[in-house]
Amino acid sequence: EDHFLAMQYNADNVVQGKAANKQALRERLGLSGWGDKPLVGVVSRLTAQKGIHLIKHAAHHTLSRGAQFVLLGSAPDPKVQAEFDGLAGSLGGEDAAFYFAYDEPLSHLIYAACDVILVPSMFEPCGLTQLIAM
Repeated sequence: EDHFLAMQYNADNVVQGKAANKQALRERLGLSGWGDKPLVGVVSRLTAQKGIHLIKHAAHHTLSRGAQFVLLGSAPDPKVQAEFDGLAGSLGGEDAAFYFAYDEPLSHLIYAACDVILVPSMFEPCGLTQLIAM
């Protein structure tokens, strides 16, 4: 049982569970509540090996297609962090949220709420994010 979720769900109640967690995530991050917008999430360290250019492109593309974008992560490199601070400043609002910290409860909510989990990587073969998101 995951105590970080607004509602536990499985194959039998996925529609209700996904909706409850989407609402909770949107409320926590100040996103608009329009329920039909797909929600794309990223939980990642913001480093070159993760393909940070892919994350930036995905954020812009997600918003241009009418969906919402959520990012949880931070960059150990101050230059990269500054770039993402700028991205948050330009894109953040009712359809995009950027949270630059480690937050285990928020990561659970992102995995449970999002319709798409972006797993960028230039070469890292690990599949933990994919397994957690399932």
